[in-house]
Amino acid sequence: MVCNSNLLPAEHKAAASILRTITKDTSDSKKVDLEKLLLQPTIPSKDTFDTLSALDIAEQLTYLDHQIFMSIRSEELLSQAWMKGDKSTRAPHVLLVSKRFNEVSRLVVSEIVGRSSQHDRVSCIEKWAAIADICRCMHNYNGVLQICAAFVNSSVYRLKKTWEKISKQAKQMIERLQTLVSSEGRFKNMRDALHRCDPPCIPYLGMYLTDLSFIEEGTPNFTEEGLVNFSKMRMIAHVIREIRLFQQTSYRIEHHPRVTSYLLDPSRLLDEEQTYKHSLEIEPKQSRLSVVSAPS
Repeated sequence: MVCNSNLLPAEHKAAASILRTITKDTSDSKKVDLEKLLLQPTIPSKDTFDTLSALDIAEQLTYLDHQIFMSIRSEELLSQAWMKGDKSTRAPHVLLVSKRFNEVSRLVVSEIVGRSSQHDRVSCIEKWAAIADICRCMHNYNGVLQICAAFVNSSVYRLKKTWEKISKQAKQMIERLQTLVSSEGRFKNMRDALHRCDPPCIPYLGMYLTDLSFIEEGTPNFTEEGLVNFSKMRMIAHVIREIRLFQQTSYRIEHHPRVTSYLLDPSRLLDEEQTYKHSLEIEPKQSRLSVVSAPS
């Protein structure tokens, strides 16, 4: 195609772009060993949430999210592979995105409810809000949603007395972030932000998985005449092409193992039962039983 003299300039440009993509896919020497990167630290990390800066945490969260997002192959997104019985072999990186999302949300919840002092909890929430806002500035919308999901987790959301002490500025910031990543209107606000921003960028993959599921379940593979339904194939290709577009540009972030050791430390994660127990210890449930007067 590149050597064909009959092609238009735009077609030559497209051919050169395809060649670059093929070459990049086959000989990318800078590819990160994902398994090694995500290896859980054998000993608990020395650094803690309090000793690390909000910027360092946001950058390394973005670094990890991006490396996982970049590893997703197009075939993992076909035929709802991530929901099938053999999903672990057909869509391993899609599952890894989901697993990492849940781990980060659990870390945020664990850090908040793990503090007995109200002042410490307020500071913790405000710092996580700042981290989420830095993620927004870096166009890591997946990171924003990971943290926002923790804020609406029942163990954190029910802490009314703690939320009352959050500063007005932090509350407004959290509201703006929640609006940005809201699922209303098929994630309309996040889609608008994605289409406006310049890469590098990390979208929320769940948004695209919902789109692909909708297409798969709502449109047949073949027409009534028994022909391949190319309209459906084009819709699927459009979604995958958008994901691939965001995979083409990398962040210029250096890996800092001391920060990722904290972020990947499983000993810091509490399960749902533990977080709710901590939450009840912080703010016990108010009894709803009204006082019944004794009969006269």
